[in-house]
Amino acid sequence: MKHLALIAVLGIAVSAKALSPVHAEPVASSANLTPVGAERMGNAEGTIPEWTGGISAPPAGWKHGDSRPDPYGDEKPLFVIDANNADAHAAKLSAGQLAILKRYDGYTMPVYPSHRSCAYPGSVYEATKANTGVARIDEDGKLLAGKGGFLFPEPQTGAEAVWNHLIRYQGVGSTGRLITASPKKNSGNFSIGLLERTSYSRFHDPERASFAAMENVGGEQITEILSPNQIAGSLMLIREAVNGDRETWRYMPGQRRVRRLPDFRYDNPITELDGLIVADQANMFNGQLDRYDWTLHGKQELYIAYNDWKLNDKSVSYAHILQPRFPARDVMRYELHRVWKTEGTLRAGLRHLYNRRVFYSDEDSWIIAATELYDGRGELWRVQEGPIGVIWELPACINRVQFHFDLNADRYVAAQLRNEERPYDYLAGQEGRIDKTVFMPDYLRLAGRR
Repeated sequence: MKHLALIAVLGIAVSAKALSPVHAEPVASSANLTPVGAERMGNAEGTIPEWTGGISAPPAGWKHGDSRPDPYGDEKPLFVIDANNADAHAAKLSAGQLAILKRYDGYTMPVYPSHRSCAYPGSVYEATKANTGVARIDEDGKLLAGKGGFLFPEPQTGAEAVWNHLIRYQGVGSTGRLITASPKKNSGNFSIGLLERTSYSRFHDPERASFAAMENVGGEQITEILSPNQIAGSLMLIREAVNGDRETWRYMPGQRRVRRLPDFRYDNPITELDGLIVADQANMFNGQLDRYDWTLHGKQELYIAYNDWKLNDKSVSYAHILQPRFPARDVMRYELHRVWKTEGTLRAGLRHLYNRRVFYSDEDSWIIAATELYDGRGELWRVQEGPIGVIWELPACINRVQFHFDLNADRYVAAQLRNEERPYDYLAGQEGRIDKTVFMPDYLRLAGRR
């Protein structure tokens, strides 16, 4: 039960320990960089455009509950990458993408024109600027200072780049329903784990104006499991520390009591998903960094899943998306973007199922868009994909859905789909629809007895 709920951990602000020299360099004051530290200009070939501000507001007349019209819906793919032409595009594909293309018949990557759609509120840009020269992590990677926005717009270490993903802006708080499923590889049959989640970010709450005001808690989350029936009614409270261990409590309806759970993190398998992913894979990566040495390899151009309107469209059913072995290809859109490449190598004397992990973080959002996870023999084992999309009412880019591929099992997990649920409320935190006082163990007991 606890494992299924933890698939929805936000990773807004979590403890991080990474043994590498750490410092924050001032963001460039010239017009060469965007407010979050990305290169403002496009590439020389014109295949990556200039950033001109992104999508910073909803379309005229749009309101919460309306469908989200795709501003690029009339576009056609420029080309489609498959097993036959993958090698010709290898310079702009990750090792994980190449492995999937060559492993699965019918797996394709339709590549569309690139659009740099990400935008954030002025307050995020201001906080990012204020973090310049202030945000810092110690020699163990613990966050010592920094609040709101992005901490390290010009990262100097791998740990800094990962921190930008961990604390990425997704609003002050949100609430809604989502599902997780893992189709069987032959039949494609799947069962749904339905969750109701309410999340609150102290890190991005302007009412907590300083680092000290967070009281060492970056984000909090309450999750109720609605299905499957055998665990329905369970409630989870997760509190993510800024520097320290995650705290987790569970309400069990059969026992009608709240229990503090042992710390669930690192490579603890999520058994309800047949062990296809582990705890720190949720949201591409979450939790502490202290089991790896992190190297920042710099930037490269990569085809990544982007502008995910079709994947999240309310007219697209779960049954259509959740095909055997990989998600339906006609809902996917790939674009060429610049990414930061970060590599984590397991430290001597420590253990984790993954001996090495490689992250590719989008320069415009700091979201980890793709990963590769290697086993103890150095073989590629698992691959993750986190399509990036715009939530224009915030505004922000987030990865609503993540796909986790297990190459050995020939199966995958689809996490946080919400197509068939009521519209997700991304402004609940800003507009007062979240009671910030309920993130306490006693609340689980009261809520569970209703």
